[in-house]
Amino acid sequence: MPIQPDPDAHPFWRFSLDRYGRSGVPPLCLEIQEETGADVNLLLFGLWLGSEGWCITGAGAGRCAEAVAAWHAEIVRPLRAVRRRLKGWQVCPDAPRETLRAGIQKWEIEAERLEQDMLFALYEGLLVAEPALIEAEPDRAAAMTANLDTFAALAPKGKGAAEPRDKLVALCL
Repeated sequence: MPIQPDPDAHPFWRFSLDRYGRSGVPPLCLEIQEETGADVNLLLFGLWLGSEGWCITGAGAGRCAEAVAAWHAEIVRPLRAVRRRLKGWQVCPDAPRETLRAGIQKWEIEAERLEQDMLFALYEGLLVAEPALIEAEPDRAAAMTANLDTFAALAPKGKGAAEPRDKLVALCL
């Protein structure tokens, strides 16, 4: 379901909509999420920071993860679980079930946007915090890769494989 970007939205949300709308990006994000347990919004935040020329420290990434953890666990994941559970469920007729599922997906996306709002609100604080963000070298791909590794290292199952990460970075440049 493509979402139209809001011209007044913050640059992180516009970046996420653009990149997630690119062919190949959603399955790679979901592969990394499944493999590591990482929050895709944190991965996208790391990609966006890298595209802006910043590398996040482990402490900065930890602050971000902690700031959105309860929201993600108590709001985003349950909405996603209900939406997924409804897919193909034969207990009720297809049309009303799919209407309900589409409505839940809209709320799930809105919950994701609010999580990204929380992360973007931390951005200015990370700029002044010592040393949460470090100016990256001109190689944006290297900064994006480093940020993905930093956030993925905080994930429940650890860092994960390099191949999907590298493909994701290439598609998000």
